Amino acid sequence: MYSIFFSNTITIKINFEVYCDLIIFDPMNWVRKLEEIVAIRSGMVVPKTSNKDERLLTDAFVRMIGTSDFDEDLNLRKDLEPNVLYKDSISRNFLQSNEILFNAKGNRFFAYLFQNEYENAIASAVFLVLTIVDENINPAYLTWYLNHPETLKIFNAKKTSQTIPSITKQELGELEIIIPKLSTQEKIVQLDQLKKQRTQILKQLAASQEAYINALTFKTIRNGK
Repeated sequence: MYSIFFSNTITIKINFEVYCDLIIFDPMNWVRKLEEIVAIRSGMVVPKTSNKDERLLTDAFVRMIGTSDFDEDLNLRKDLEPNVLYKDSISRNFLQSNEILFNAKGNRFFAYLFQNEYENAIASAVFLVLTIVDENINPAYLTWYLNHPETLKIFNAKKTSQTIPSITKQELGELEIIIPKLSTQEKIVQLDQLKKQRTQILKQLAASQEAYINALTFKTIRNGK
């Protein structure tokens, strides 16, 4: 059973990589600079509240999202509490559905597609916020592209030349994006979702195997066999 399962997952992985390579290098694709297809704005520099119970503050209903609010798989935490006092300048920067948060500072560059997980949320200053202005761009595809290993190679070059690696708005805007037709973008997004599901299943399987082996070996030494 395991051998069949692993064979299937390996096949999915290979097909995904080959398929995406064929798509990305299709000569019919467009190549555009990122600044031509999105509007880029910086995250906000605002102080967090120091009150231990923000529910007592009627104007503390804003959540500021930072790098530490994401896990290693780039999932946004589901338990963020309000941590910023509201003011008029903040409302203009509330995150909207399908905007992309690009972590532009630190040792982990990544993109995250915001989908209204929280109301009245803003991005902290470590992020650049991308708002798509071209209707021929699938937001999930662009997020996938920014997180692709080949794209990250460009960003990661910063890590060897800067004490605190960072990508400026101008540098990000100059990034060239390969843009296939929308139907192809959607297929890539679907395949990427399958890949993530496979990865999650493998993690769960590994955890189950580890728990089983730990229980079996401990039982063996306890029983003296």
